[in-house]
Amino acid sequence: MKKSSLLLSLLLLMISTLVATEPVPAAGITPMPTEEIYLGLGEATPGENGWVVSDYTIHVISPADALVNGKPLQDGRFTITTDGRHSIELQPGPNGQGNTVTQFINIDKTAPTVKWTTEQNLAVSGWADLSAEISDETSGLCSVDSSFDHGLHWDTQNLAALTPDGVTIQHETTWSLHRNFHGFPLGAQVVLLRAHDCAGNVSPGEILVIRVQ
Repeated sequence: MKKSSLLLSLLLLMISTLVATEPVPAAGITPMPTEEIYLGLGEATPGENGWVVSDYTIHVISPADALVNGKPLQDGRFTITTDGRHSIELQPGPNGQGNTVTQFINIDKTAPTVKWTTEQNLAVSGWADLSAEISDETSGLCSVDSSFDHGLHWDTQNLAALTPDGVTIQHETTWSLHRNFHGFPLGAQVVLLRAHDCAGNVSPGEILVIRVQ
């Protein structure tokens, strides 16, 4: 009987020790969630060279309380509408700083600007110089096309120069052409000029009228 009482006392002591050594969360501290953020496919019109040429919508599948740049999502979506290079921080809930995902989006919806600097109705005979100012604020200028047959054929000039350090992108430049107009029909001659940016946007053909004499 004494042996049974001793064994029971030892068993109670072991249980008491296990309970006492179990870790207890500190008061006022909430364990950090291990939840991650899950993204759907982005919705946009793809351009060239890593750019998109439309608004970009991010779809967050879960969690429902995800944050974008520190602000709650609306219906699991976030849309970027402005041109430029964007860095978007996606966070799975208010306490999910440790699982933040950064997404980089490059948007260029705007075609380059072309402005003739050669005066309209310029009289030419033989060799003449034509010029224009071309600019693109966002992805930069990649090429320019000129046409002397109302857009049936285009001559292309590359503006993104390849250097030992990589491709040099210009955001504004003066385009010029030195051409012999001998043999062209006399009278009014239409010249079209358009520019391509590095995202794939193309400007409308800007018209210059010259008069061949």
